[in-house]
Amino acid sequence: MATKLCVWGNSLGVRLPKYVAEVANVQAGDHLYITVNAAGEIVIRPVKPRNVHPGYAQAGSKGKTKPLAPEVEEKW
Repeated sequence: MATKLCVWGNSLGVRLPKYVAEVANVQAGDHLYITVNAAGEIVIRPVKPRNVHPGYAQAGSKGKTKPLAPEVEEKW
């Protein structure tokens, strides 16, 4: 199934067709793991919630994201 790569802010984005999302059992807000192999192929896999690193960016309000690193409270 072909789809088009689009500009999204300073990044590029791919929309998953409804059929693909249903078959892959993913929905808005789910985490995905993206890799690129030696041949330059992009592989996108769903990430199970228990495997998401606690510092991974979570979707914020209005589509904005939080910093990648969690806030660290300084203790002096």
